[in-house]
Amino acid sequence: MLAFILTLPGCLWIGSEAKPPDNPGENGEEEPDPEEEARRREEEWRKRNAELKEELGPYYVPLPHPDQLEEKPRVKARAVYLTGHSAGRPDKMEQIIQLIEETELNAVVIDIKDDNGKMSYQSEIEAVNDIDAYFDNHPIADIRATLKDLKERGIYAIGRIVVFRDIDVFPTKKPEWCIPLKSGGIYRDKRGFAYGNPFIEELWDYHIAIAKEAALLGFDEIQFDYIRFPDNAAYLDKVVDFPGRNGRAKAEAIRGFVEKARRELAPYNVYLAYDVFGVVATYWGDKDDIGQRWEDFPPNCDYICPMIYPGHYGPYWFGLEIPNNHPKATITAALTDALKHNALVNKPAIIRPWLQAHDATWLGAGRYIHYGPAQIREQIDAARALGIDEYMLWDASNKNYPREAFFSEAEAERRYEKARQERESKGHDLLGRTARKAAEAYLEALAKLDWMEAYPLQQGFKGGYGAYRDWLLNVPGRVKEWRIGGVDNNGNKAGISLSVTLTLDGEEISLDDEKWSMLKENNVWRVKPSSRFLEIISGESEASKGQEQ
Repeated sequence: MLAFILTLPGCLWIGSEAKPPDNPGENGEEEPDPEEEARRREEEWRKRNAELKEELGPYYVPLPHPDQLEEKPRVKARAVYLTGHSAGRPDKMEQIIQLIEETELNAVVIDIKDDNGKMSYQSEIEAVNDIDAYFDNHPIADIRATLKDLKERGIYAIGRIVVFRDIDVFPTKKPEWCIPLKSGGIYRDKRGFAYGNPFIEELWDYHIAIAKEAALLGFDEIQFDYIRFPDNAAYLDKVVDFPGRNGRAKAEAIRGFVEKARRELAPYNVYLAYDVFGVVATYWGDKDDIGQRWEDFPPNCDYICPMIYPGHYGPYWFGLEIPNNHPKATITAALTDALKHNALVNKPAIIRPWLQAHDATWLGAGRYIHYGPAQIREQIDAARALGIDEYMLWDASNKNYPREAFFSEAEAERRYEKARQERESKGHDLLGRTARKAAEAYLEALAKLDWMEAYPLQQGFKGGYGAYRDWLLNVPGRVKEWRIGGVDNNGNKAGISLSVTLTLDGEEISLDDEKWSMLKENNVWRVKPSSRFLEIISGESEASKGQEQ
């Protein structure tokens, strides 16, 4: 067969006498005119912006121009927090930039809007200017120049937006947006903070508009904080009303906001993150009734950021009398729970925790330790041991970021890579478990009726954590003992052979030669028991009527 070479712009095709692939210009088709294509995109952009301006009114922010969009690769961010005032001080910024250039740090979290309700820089959003949501002097005089400088230095810029907590602007300028007291006036917590009512969608639009503008200005990532109702819910619900609630759970309002933010920020070429309470990583559901459920966040963002400060856990959390004084153990326990939650989510957000760089003085003299270089490093290393190679450090004063807490960039990368290789060579998941150990942990949890441990380990269960809890606590069968034999590992899959003894209505049922499959999902080993085992333990099999034949 005769072969020939056909060259076209941007490609090389080698083929036979058969017809080459279709290309622009064949069959009388004309190649697209680049200028005409550009004009068409421009017209579409202008038309869509006109529609949005009409639709959004005072919350309008233009779409990014198609010619301005550029690829934005992911960065494993290791960041320090800065207020707008710190970011606006050249001397402070040079100090932070020097620290970043000398260490593993590579990012900053800068307040866009803080819990005073005030912006760190001048906005062009009509709704922001209508309520004059500013300090007397803008902390950051030229936000474009600040972000341009960070970009040129290779520093990743995260913009923090405090959403529902507000001590000043909303209470004075928009009291109708705040949670009202039944007795009149607005609710304030013990520290004097008011809270916007998350059931009011105008509040969503206000903050999403600020995020859109921040993306256009050059922030690499938007991080929403205080996306919750006030805590102390039992008291709160007695003294306040929630206009617009209409019978909905608090978590429905928060989920509505995060879903809308994800949807509306999609065209803006910016990463999205949500901060959540540390305990949310441990609880299943909205146990504190603040509107935050872990499972609502990972599908709707790029990063989920649990605030797992050891000083914020009460006595005996994770079995520790004073968790603040055990940074490694506290971070390990909290992130272990977070990884279990993420294991159940399809393509979940990356976990990037907030770590403590401040002293928990509120615990009282003699009950807290100083968080210096060693304590900060302990937290970073605890996260690394679980395969989490990103973090952010919180110190409200922006002072306690000691150089001694950090490695050089090269040394940090070497340690992360060494930990990864060691984990993979041992067949461990992020929790340090082999397939065998995960199966043992699952069987032990079933035997103890520990649904919170068993649920994230069991693969393929149809239903959420509530349904699983009810199933396990009410099945007639009980796991008595087991013996795991061979394990056939094949990368992210494994098969295990085992025998299990169950008790049912006082009788023992022995299941020999059981074959279970294991699957590593989101780098956590999970168990898929045999259908025979599940039917018998649930009392749904002929074998459940007596000894297995």
